[in-house]
Amino acid sequence: MKDFFLKQGIYLPILYFGTVIIAGLFASDYTHIGQHASELAINENQTAGSIFNIGIFLTGISAIFYGIGLILKFKSQFTITSVLTIIFGITFLFGAIYKIGSPWHGLYGIGLSIMMLPFAFLYEMKDFDISRMTKIISILSALTIFLYFWAMVARLDPMEQRGLTQRIFGVFVFGFISYSAYVTHKLKTVE
Repeated sequence: MKDFFLKQGIYLPILYFGTVIIAGLFASDYTHIGQHASELAINENQTAGSIFNIGIFLTGISAIFYGIGLILKFKSQFTITSVLTIIFGITFLFGAIYKIGSPWHGLYGIGLSIMMLPFAFLYEMKDFDISRMTKIISILSALTIFLYFWAMVARLDPMEQRGLTQRIFGVFVFGFISYSAYVTHKLKTVE
Protein backbone atom coordinates (compact mmCIF):
# COMPACT_ATOMS: atom_id res chain seq x y z
CA MET A 1 0.00 0.00 0.00
CA LYS A 2 2.85 2.42 0.83
CA ASP A 3 4.26 1.96 -2.68
CA PHE A 4 0.86 2.77 -4.17
CA PHE A 5 0.62 5.95 -2.06
CA LEU A 6 4.05 7.06 -3.24
CA LYS A 7 3.65 6.05 -6.89
CA GLN A 8 0.25 7.70 -7.37
CA GLY A 9 1.89 11.03 -6.43
CA ILE A 10 3.77 10.87 -9.73
CA TYR A 11 0.48 11.48 -11.56
CA LEU A 12 -0.59 14.49 -9.49
CA PRO A 13 0.06 17.04 -12.29
CA ILE A 14 -2.11 15.04 -14.69
CA LEU A 15 -4.95 14.98 -12.16
CA TYR A 16 -4.73 18.69 -11.41
CA PHE A 17 -4.19 20.03 -14.93
CA GLY A 18 -6.59 17.47 -16.43
CA THR A 19 -9.29 18.71 -14.07
CA VAL A 20 -8.67 22.36 -14.94
CA ILE A 21 -8.57 21.70 -18.69
CA ILE A 22 -11.70 19.51 -18.75
CA ALA A 23 -13.69 21.87 -16.51
CA GLY A 24 -12.57 24.75 -18.71
CA LEU A 25 -14.07 23.05 -21.76
CA PHE A 26 -17.52 23.31 -20.17
CA ALA A 27 -17.12 26.76 -18.62
CA SER A 28 -18.95 29.81 -19.90
CA ASP A 29 -16.88 32.92 -20.65
CA TYR A 30 -13.76 31.51 -19.03
CA THR A 31 -10.15 32.03 -20.10
CA HIS A 32 -7.23 29.98 -18.80
CA ILE A 33 -4.89 32.92 -19.46
CA GLY A 34 -6.80 35.57 -17.54
CA GLN A 35 -8.57 33.70 -14.75
CA HIS A 36 -7.50 31.62 -11.77
CA ALA A 37 -8.43 27.97 -11.80
CA SER A 38 -10.64 28.41 -8.71
CA GLU A 39 -12.92 30.67 -10.73
CA LEU A 40 -14.15 27.52 -12.47
CA ALA A 41 -15.97 26.56 -9.26
CA ILE A 42 -18.14 29.69 -9.45
CA ASN A 43 -18.68 29.56 -13.20
CA GLU A 44 -22.32 29.83 -14.29
CA ASN A 45 -21.96 26.41 -15.96
CA GLN A 46 -22.64 23.95 -13.14
CA THR A 47 -20.97 21.08 -14.99
CA ALA A 48 -17.70 23.02 -15.10
CA GLY A 49 -18.00 23.79 -11.39
CA SER A 50 -18.77 20.17 -10.48
CA ILE A 51 -15.89 18.78 -12.55
CA PHE A 52 -13.53 21.30 -11.03
CA ASN A 53 -14.62 20.68 -7.43
CA ILE A 54 -14.44 16.90 -7.75
CA GLY A 55 -11.04 17.06 -9.46
CA ILE A 56 -9.60 19.50 -6.93
CA PHE A 57 -10.88 17.35 -4.06
CA LEU A 58 -9.21 14.30 -5.64
CA THR A 59 -6.01 16.32 -6.14
CA GLY A 60 -6.03 17.08 -2.41
CA ILE A 61 -6.60 13.42 -1.55
CA SER A 62 -3.73 12.44 -3.86
CA ALA A 63 -1.33 14.90 -2.17
CA ILE A 64 -2.40 13.60 1.25
CA PHE A 65 -1.87 10.01 0.12
CA TYR A 66 1.64 10.89 -1.06
CA GLY A 67 2.45 12.44 2.32
CA ILE A 68 1.11 9.36 4.09
CA GLY A 69 3.13 7.12 1.77
CA LEU A 70 6.30 8.94 2.80
CA ILE A 71 5.51 8.29 6.46
CA LEU A 72 4.64 4.63 5.86
CA LYS A 73 7.80 3.88 3.87
CA PHE A 74 10.38 6.08 5.56
CA LYS A 75 8.94 6.60 9.06
CA SER A 76 10.50 9.87 10.27
CA GLN A 77 13.04 10.35 7.44
CA PHE A 78 10.69 12.66 5.48
CA THR A 79 8.63 14.15 8.32
CA ILE A 80 8.77 17.77 7.15
CA THR A 81 8.16 16.86 3.50
CA SER A 82 5.20 14.66 4.40
CA VAL A 83 3.64 17.24 6.73
CA LEU A 84 4.00 20.05 4.17
CA THR A 85 2.53 17.86 1.42
CA ILE A 86 -0.38 16.80 3.62
CA ILE A 87 -1.07 20.44 4.56
CA PHE A 88 -1.02 21.36 0.87
CA GLY A 89 -3.46 18.53 0.15
CA ILE A 90 -5.78 19.69 2.93
CA THR A 91 -5.86 23.20 1.44
CA PHE A 92 -7.13 21.63 -1.78
CA LEU A 93 -9.91 19.86 0.11
CA PHE A 94 -10.91 23.22 1.59
CA GLY A 95 -10.60 24.80 -1.86
CA ALA A 96 -13.12 22.28 -3.20
CA ILE A 97 -15.55 22.80 -0.33
CA TYR A 98 -15.29 26.59 0.05
CA LYS A 99 -15.54 28.84 -2.99
CA ILE A 100 -13.04 31.53 -3.96
CA GLY A 101 -13.60 34.64 -1.86
CA SER A 102 -13.99 32.74 1.40
CA PRO A 103 -10.96 32.83 3.72
CA TRP A 104 -11.52 29.08 4.16
CA HIS A 105 -10.91 28.58 0.42
CA GLY A 106 -7.14 28.55 0.92
CA LEU A 107 -7.41 27.68 4.61
CA TYR A 108 -6.35 31.21 5.54
CA GLY A 109 -3.19 31.05 3.44
CA ILE A 110 -1.62 28.03 5.14
CA GLY A 111 -0.88 26.70 1.64
CA LEU A 112 1.94 29.25 1.47
CA SER A 113 3.91 26.63 3.38
CA ILE A 114 4.40 24.91 0.00
CA MET A 115 7.32 27.34 -0.53
CA MET A 116 9.33 25.32 1.99
CA LEU A 117 8.62 21.92 0.42
CA PRO A 118 11.48 21.69 -2.09
CA PHE A 119 14.08 22.82 0.45
CA ALA A 120 12.67 20.48 3.13
CA PHE A 121 12.85 17.62 0.64
CA LEU A 122 16.50 18.39 -0.16
CA TYR A 123 17.34 18.59 3.53
CA GLU A 124 15.64 15.29 4.29
CA MET A 125 17.44 13.61 1.38
CA LYS A 126 20.77 14.16 3.21
CA ASP A 127 21.14 10.45 4.04
CA PHE A 128 20.70 9.47 0.40
CA ASP A 129 22.84 9.98 -2.66
CA ILE A 130 21.29 13.15 -4.12
CA SER A 131 21.64 13.58 -7.86
CA ARG A 132 22.58 16.91 -9.37
CA MET A 133 19.23 16.88 -11.20
CA THR A 134 17.34 16.55 -7.91
CA LYS A 135 19.22 19.53 -6.49
CA ILE A 136 18.54 21.65 -9.58
CA ILE A 137 14.85 20.75 -9.76
CA SER A 138 14.35 21.36 -6.03
CA ILE A 139 16.10 24.74 -5.96
CA LEU A 140 14.49 25.96 -9.20
CA SER A 141 11.05 24.89 -7.95
CA ALA A 142 11.52 26.56 -4.56
CA LEU A 143 12.67 29.83 -6.11
CA THR A 144 9.87 29.88 -8.69
CA ILE A 145 7.21 29.13 -6.05
CA PHE A 146 8.61 31.90 -3.82
CA LEU A 147 8.74 34.40 -6.71
CA TYR A 148 5.12 33.64 -7.66
CA PHE A 149 3.83 34.23 -4.13
CA TRP A 150 6.00 37.33 -3.75
CA ALA A 151 4.65 38.72 -7.04
CA MET A 152 1.08 38.13 -5.87
CA VAL A 153 1.63 39.81 -2.49
CA ALA A 154 3.51 42.73 -4.09
CA ARG A 155 0.74 43.01 -6.72
CA LEU A 156 3.22 42.43 -9.52
CA ASP A 157 1.25 39.50 -10.95
CA PRO A 158 -0.45 41.01 -14.04
CA MET A 159 -4.24 40.74 -13.67
CA GLU A 160 -4.82 40.01 -17.35
CA GLN A 161 -2.38 37.06 -17.22
CA ARG A 162 -3.10 35.82 -13.69
CA GLY A 163 -4.38 32.50 -15.02
CA LEU A 164 -1.22 31.95 -17.04
CA THR A 165 1.08 32.79 -14.13
CA GLN A 166 -0.93 30.47 -11.87
CA ARG A 167 -0.56 27.63 -14.40
CA ILE A 168 3.21 28.21 -14.58
CA PHE A 169 3.30 28.16 -10.77
CA GLY A 170 1.29 24.90 -10.91
CA VAL A 171 3.84 23.32 -13.23
CA PHE A 172 6.55 23.93 -10.65
CA VAL A 173 4.49 22.88 -7.61
CA PHE A 174 2.87 19.78 -9.06
CA GLY A 175 5.91 18.99 -11.18
CA PHE A 176 8.08 19.07 -8.06
CA ILE A 177 5.70 16.86 -6.09
CA SER A 178 5.57 14.44 -9.03
CA TYR A 179 9.35 14.39 -9.29
CA SER A 180 9.79 13.89 -5.53
CA ALA A 181 7.25 11.03 -5.66
CA TYR A 182 9.25 9.45 -8.47
CA VAL A 183 12.51 9.81 -6.53
CA THR A 184 11.14 8.53 -3.22
CA HIS A 185 9.29 5.65 -4.86
CA LYS A 186 12.65 4.35 -6.10
CA LEU A 187 14.57 4.93 -2.84
CA LYS A 188 15.41 2.19 -0.40
CA THR A 189 14.74 2.95 3.25
CA VAL A 190 17.62 3.97 5.49
CA GLU A 191 18.04 1.83 8.61
